[in-house]
Amino acid sequence: MRLNRLSALWAGTVATFVLLAALAAVRAADWSYGADTGTFVQIVLDALGGMHNGVEQTTHYRFHWSPALVLLWPFLATTHSLWVLQVILAAATVACAPLLAGIARARGLERGIADRIGAVALVYPPLVAVGFGEFRDLGLLPVLALGWWLALQRRAWRWVAGLALLLAGLREDVCLELALLGLVVALDGFWRRDRGVIVAGLGSAALGVASDAIYALVVLPHVGPWPPSHFYVYPFANGPAELLLAPLTHPLAFGAAILTLGRLTYVLEAFVPLAFVPLRSRLAWLAVPGFAIVLLANSGLVWRMGMHYAALWIPWLLIAFAGGIAAPRLPRRWTTIAFVISALFLIAFNPLHPQHYLRPSYHALNDARAVLASIPAEASVSTHDEWYTAIAAQRPRAEVLGTPFIGGGAEYIVFAEDYPNATFHDTLLPKLREALACGDYHLVVRRGSVFAFKRGAHPQSCL
Repeated sequence: MRLNRLSALWAGTVATFVLLAALAAVRAADWSYGADTGTFVQIVLDALGGMHNGVEQTTHYRFHWSPALVLLWPFLATTHSLWVLQVILAAATVACAPLLAGIARARGLERGIADRIGAVALVYPPLVAVGFGEFRDLGLLPVLALGWWLALQRRAWRWVAGLALLLAGLREDVCLELALLGLVVALDGFWRRDRGVIVAGLGSAALGVASDAIYALVVLPHVGPWPPSHFYVYPFANGPAELLLAPLTHPLAFGAAILTLGRLTYVLEAFVPLAFVPLRSRLAWLAVPGFAIVLLANSGLVWRMGMHYAALWIPWLLIAFAGGIAAPRLPRRWTTIAFVISALFLIAFNPLHPQHYLRPSYHALNDARAVLASIPAEASVSTHDEWYTAIAAQRPRAEVLGTPFIGGGAEYIVFAEDYPNATFHDTLLPKLREALACGDYHLVVRRGSVFAFKRGAHPQSCL
């Protein structure tokens, strides 16, 4: 009986992985991945050379502290396939299910209930959206965080150290979470007089602090100021540090800016699929740092469900869900209730937006493929977001139109006049036509409405 139940969880895990991998293949074939996947393709392929890419126009380290991505280099170096990168993301996402079941088992729950808890992760909309979406470094956080927590519970100290090291190399905001939660673990160990837990918690926290210190004091002064700080700029606060003090220094302005309906619905979309079960466990406090990082941002894109930023709180909320199910007097049927609600959310309020992403980015992709194939492989080329991603693995000098300006100084510009994107038509296309009229570029290839222009030997300054 237990073997059958365990097999059911793993069967669901494998089936979900196959589905996500197949959907990734469809999106890769339809060129429907945006610029983020292409950016990380180039970042990983240049992991040994500074993580430069054609979107950020510099080293990725200026934007995020992600040295752990170097471990993905062998996979892309041997395949040069964006699909492989997306498959890694899919595998990391579905692996959360057995890990969550393991966490539940470590809390003393019987295997059947633990597996049902793990199964909820396979349909939890925010997590599934991360696995279906474009590759980002934060997409690896849930599996690493759940693995770290399970290792703590099982007192597997080497695994705790190894996973903490990976978390400390994933991103600077993850380092902050690791530092805070490591301290929480250490305090819990002190309360229970458990020396092993104290050392593991303090060691993890120290890794998070040390990694962030290296980034802030060594890396950023060398590569330039940290652009993402603009997400935490308000009229009453200039950056993260001032924003954290704003509830004391500017309470009314802070409340008006942060306590909004959009943020409330975001929080509801996190808790409702789990039937509010995490609130029955004090472990729900673990998700507070992640929610704070997301909800304090001034851009609605950060706290829009379906975005990868949700990965900052997803693993901790799932851990709290397991803790809530393990709470006394809670009927085990709540695992079924959460599974059903999550499944319904995937149908009715799907953050994956499959109607948009599971279709070709352009109606004449063969024309686009033919035009791009006519350009020398070693040449730099600036093109639409989705087309940039489609060629990023084979063309390290590929760029995105409009970064930092039209053409970006690339040798070739490739675009479709009828490309189905409002921003392109309203903003980029008029500037593109103006730049081409200067005579810097001349037409070399055309297929249908797809054009390729080559830069002249003496470009002028009108770009």
